[in-house]
Amino acid sequence: MNIERSFCSEKTCTLSRFPDGLHGTVVDITADAELQGRLMGMGLFIGTRFQLLRSGATVPNIPFLIAIGETRIAVDQKIAEMILVEP
Repeated sequence: MNIERSFCSEKTCTLSRFPDGLHGTVVDITADAELQGRLMGMGLFIGTRFQLLRSGATVPNIPFLIAIGETRIAVDQKIAEMILVEP
């Protein structure tokens, strides 16, 4: 069974549906220019390789924790739904 596909119905999915512990690549960010700029300033942009350390999808008000190299970024559910990723 391919874990990535069991959580993502297509080749890509939003970060909010991506499984904990897996590595992926950001393929699109559907946020406005201001939020995209903030995310880019933290190192999260199209083409970025990351690991999802913790998903906030199962526990309300817990942010998604993303590792990009040695950097850790936390985003809320709303922002996670704007980030399109692929395994």
